[in-house]
Amino acid sequence: MLDGRLSAQTGRLRRPFFILSPPSTTPLLATPLRDAHESLGGKLVDFAGWEMPLDYGSILGESQAVRDKAGVFDVSHMARFSFTGAKAQKELDHALGARMSDLPVGKARYSLLLAEDGGILDDLIVYRTTEESFFVVVNASNRIRDWETLTARLSATEAADITLDGGGILALQGPQAKTILSQIIKTEDFCPEFLDLAYLRKTPFGNLFLARTGYTGEHGYEIFTAPGQTKDIWNALLEAGALPAGLGSRDVLRLEAGLPLYGHEIHETVTPFEAGLGFGVMGWKHRTFVGSDALPHVHPPKRKLIGFLGEKRVPREGYRVLSDGIEVGVICSGAWSATLDKPIATALVQENCNGPWAVDIRGKETPVHITNLPFVPHRSRD
Repeated sequence: MLDGRLSAQTGRLRRPFFILSPPSTTPLLATPLRDAHESLGGKLVDFAGWEMPLDYGSILGESQAVRDKAGVFDVSHMARFSFTGAKAQKELDHALGARMSDLPVGKARYSLLLAEDGGILDDLIVYRTTEESFFVVVNASNRIRDWETLTARLSATEAADITLDGGGILALQGPQAKTILSQIIKTEDFCPEFLDLAYLRKTPFGNLFLARTGYTGEHGYEIFTAPGQTKDIWNALLEAGALPAGLGSRDVLRLEAGLPLYGHEIHETVTPFEAGLGFGVMGWKHRTFVGSDALPHVHPPKRKLIGFLGEKRVPREGYRVLSDGIEVGVICSGAWSATLDKPIATALVQENCNGPWAVDIRGKETPVHITNLPFVPHRSRD
């Protein structure tokens, strides 16, 4: 990322905007690949209490590699919960914005975790593994709060936080992901075009749980590893041609894809409708769940999430957005797009304003151009 992230002219790296909290004074958690990242030259940073690779030398180079070929991310810091029991689907229907009782086994669904007032506590992915079992992945920075919130709402369901069980998550993303994964998964029951979930037996690494999900807008897979598997699968993916990619490039890619990041496009003071995430509360007018009573009072929204293209300087998080010279909102995220070779940013602005647009960058009104999201079209099902 440029202009406050990674300068194209100097190469100087500054604190990325997606690192939400100051450096921790307590020992950092480590994924099974911590030493592997260091041996590859990864720049390790504190992210949500985890020691994670920001990059391996070039945020923009890693971003472009994922768009052109394939990259693999260690996302083992993401929090992972399991919920099991006869009442699990009913309680999830009440706990989350999206209905889970009609989610077929072997499918995944995006949802929002709402506060009573309709604000967004987190966004998450729910995987249904059996009729009575659900696997939930949430943001690392919200692990403790999400766990306490969900277990309180699913009081009649058996729950487990398996984030620290020694396993991990590897995200293989990019147009060559299918080819690379096929090279290392040498088992007859593997079909790379499976819909959402696959549970494979007798692979060279043992049993594997795979999902066709990701955070880049590219074709790809997330591989959920058991204790002892992560390093072997990581090494096999690299040997098959995947490039290691860090959190810096992951953030650029998700922004290009128009995907939200908690603490930026979404947080407790933002509603699903303001963030353009109404699909995360599908059918809310005809359902009852935590936060649903508040939604009629925040719909239609008074603010909207929009995208901007810049010319030279990257609008940073928190910069003022101006419409016809009047302050109407704030930048949520900004980065230099490796794909578009220009600055991109998201902003939350008043609903009834239409430009001309500018961003206050260090006291100077810098013109920007509104554009539809995503900045880069998704290719996740090519």
